[in-house]
Amino acid sequence: METESGSAHPVEPPLKRSDNFFILFMICMVCIVTWVGYLSYQKGQLEETTKRNGEAWLQWLSEAATHRHEAGFQPEACAAQLPPTSQRWQNCYQSLTAADGPLGPQRNPFSSHQVQRAVKCDSQDRQLAGSLVFEKITPTPPGSAIPTLMTALLDSDSIGEKIQIRISVCDSGSNPIRIGELEF
Repeated sequence: METESGSAHPVEPPLKRSDNFFILFMICMVCIVTWVGYLSYQKGQLEETTKRNGEAWLQWLSEAATHRHEAGFQPEACAAQLPPTSQRWQNCYQSLTAADGPLGPQRNPFSSHQVQRAVKCDSQDRQLAGSLVFEKITPTPPGSAIPTLMTALLDSDSIGEKIQIRISVCDSGSNPIRIGELEF
């Protein structure tokens, strides 16, 4: 092909081989970023479901706390009765998570099994993802260096009298997510 000046220039293809590789590389990167975004969204949905499970526990226990001292409170295992030492957390938890219990239908979104309790969230144990953690808050005497003690709410702990409880859930990495505190 000749130009006005009379010199001939070779006709180059519209895209070079390196251009084609770059376009293919960019298409692959867009696909990978889209896939990672989708996986992150799915993981976020599981964690939100886990938080909602913890919030349901917080709401139920908070509402029950105002009525559990009344006669005829159901489930009876969670009622505040005298003597207070006869009511145990294990019995209350089991009645709440029974198939016909108010929180029985909850499922762990990570395993699709019934929501389980854990003593604490531990990032070394990924099996705890989606678990509930109940901690008993015990005030210390005035003037102590630590205003409160946090201990696991054990099966044998009495719930016959009012106690302070902190509820947390374990995220996908088995790290704690604090849901809230209440007096039960």
